[in-house]
Amino acid sequence: MKKNSAKKGDRVKIVDGNGSGQHGEVFWTGANKWGPGSRLGVRGDDGETYWVNEDDTEPSTAEAPAPDPGETFQKGDRVAFTQRGQQGEGAVFWTGKSRSGGQRLGVRPDDSEDAVWLDARFARRVEQQAAPAPLAPLAEDEDEDDVIEYAPPLGADDLPPMAPIDDAWADQMASVIDEGEDEAPFESF
Repeated sequence: MKKNSAKKGDRVKIVDGNGSGQHGEVFWTGANKWGPGSRLGVRGDDGETYWVNEDDTEPSTAEAPAPDPGETFQKGDRVAFTQRGQQGEGAVFWTGKSRSGGQRLGVRPDDSEDAVWLDARFARRVEQQAAPAPLAPLAEDEDEDDVIEYAPPLGADDLPPMAPIDDAWADQMASVIDEGEDEAPFESF
């Protein structure tokens, strides 16, 4: 390709380097920080993302494969996912249509609070974790006093009250109020 001739949306074939032989669509163009020419972000027909020098590509007339819509998911479904090298499991909290067809998902991973946004093709359904078994009724020889009840962890409302104010600071405040001074002679802490 000629320098700076690739534009977003162009179909290219990677002819050298990472992803050699792959066809895909240019989704990003920019200056090459490591040498002359431009860099391209190419979304390969295999679903992978390739970052290549523009000189390592050529125009492609190959048709883009029709996207396989894959499995569809609903909010609350548990999925295993692979997204940009990150793998994990989590719960779907958002669903929508993908620009390239199919479904797009928002997943809250089990091991992180950060949401993961991905194409549904990169997720697979996993079985729901079994609900905990209900508590068995007390046996005839057990007394309710022998049973230890579960106590949930403390929340923000269960914290002890704030510690009292430092006496020296309170005395200083009282003297200002009693004396009726306009400006407080407070020391900087």
